Amino acid sequence: MKKTILPALLLGLAGAASAAGFNDLAINVSQIRALPAPETSAVTPQFSDMFAAAEQPSRWYGKDSRQARMQFTSYIHYKVPSNYTGAVTQILDNSYHRQKISELVDLQLQHMYGAFTTHPGFVDNPGIPSGDYKVKLLAAEKVTNEPYARVSYSYDDMAVFSSRIFGGGGSVRINFVLPKDPLTIYSKGFPTPASRVNRCTDAHYNSEGDFWYFWNPYQDGCPITGADLVGVQTDLKTLPMTRNTYPEYARLYGDNGNGEILQVSYLVGVDGNFQNGDLGKKTFNDAFAGLKAAGFRVTVDEARRKQLTYDAGPKRAHVQMLLLDPNSVEFAREAVRGMKSDIFIYDGHSGLGAYLDPERLMEDSGRPLALPQKKYQIFVFQGCSTYAYYNTAFFRLKKSSADPKGTRNLDIITTGIGAAFDVGAKVDTAFLTSVTMGQRPSWQTIMGRMSAAEGENTALTHVNGDEDNPAAP
Repeated sequence: MKKTILPALLLGLAGAASAAGFNDLAINVSQIRALPAPETSAVTPQFSDMFAAAEQPSRWYGKDSRQARMQFTSYIHYKVPSNYTGAVTQILDNSYHRQKISELVDLQLQHMYGAFTTHPGFVDNPGIPSGDYKVKLLAAEKVTNEPYARVSYSYDDMAVFSSRIFGGGGSVRINFVLPKDPLTIYSKGFPTPASRVNRCTDAHYNSEGDFWYFWNPYQDGCPITGADLVGVQTDLKTLPMTRNTYPEYARLYGDNGNGEILQVSYLVGVDGNFQNGDLGKKTFNDAFAGLKAAGFRVTVDEARRKQLTYDAGPKRAHVQMLLLDPNSVEFAREAVRGMKSDIFIYDGHSGLGAYLDPERLMEDSGRPLALPQKKYQIFVFQGCSTYAYYNTAFFRLKKSSADPKGTRNLDIITTGIGAAFDVGAKVDTAFLTSVTMGQRPSWQTIMGRMSAAEGENTALTHVNGDEDNPAAP
């Protein structure tokens, strides 16, 4: 998703830890605001050891963000069906209920997207989980005098947070809340049964489908109480960032599977329609103007299709720009085609992760999405929360026996939080002028330029998978 500089609306849509051993927080939300960090039990050796052999993540670089390990234990309340006759403590042994509980845990964890952007403590220090987490269901017990099972689980993931939250240190302890029962939490946001507006989420994006991305029980007038919530405390432990890594310019500018011309496919999604005033259309036209001003030569200039070239000595960069509806079959077809290029850029709404989901692209385009395995590529996803939606999915498509992580032939730029339409063209132009005009800057320099283009509208943009890149241009 992208964001606009409207009433703080996000447009659309996604280290050792302390174990969260909370009982019911029988307080209301107004009291939660003033509470100190809740007490938690110390992390057990078994919990730490369980993740010791976890797959190490790719290193990456962000100018104003850091990647961190996030581990904790928590729980959900699962409503036990009336026809279940077994012992609640054994409910995880039932394959049907175990699957339903796993789905419920996924739904609860999805609410971290809202927690890490709208809740107190995170508005100025936002973050996002990767979405590629590992969960282990641990145990179930009966909730006294209620038709619920309390199911505990462990969680392990990578997350991206604003550098500010770490205060210059290598770790920080954070506290946040999640819905105890994610199936009922939306309905509890209405002050009365007759209310039509949920008071615990965004006034515009007020539907149940958007709730996990925008929910905020700390809002004035929100009737959700502490009894509806689970408190979580965990330590974010930062991971090392790359230094002095470079895009593989020799391959980009060489015969990289499509001759010696550097091919760039640049798709821009409309905000709502193709009419004048549409924010996506403005991004498209502003980026075109920015590339022309930088010295690119125009070869095609149509309303929804533009082409430019730039000669860098004997090498040439060719940029094809298309303005599309990201929810259309045409977009899916062009994305599948464009992902064969040396560089693929998408700027627009993420659609809650759906627009560039590989399965969606294959289904709507009617074509297989098989990325060229030996070709070096750069993908840029400028939308909301693209780190969670599109990062691991495309590295996975590049994996091979020679490249088990998929990073040797692919670098991906993603955003941690909402990207702003207002600066999209500047950010895209900063990237393109850096890699296509013969300057050959490092990834760290490129990310600095993109961050400068974002200004105060930072999306915590960063590059993923550059740890195996060359240390010289």
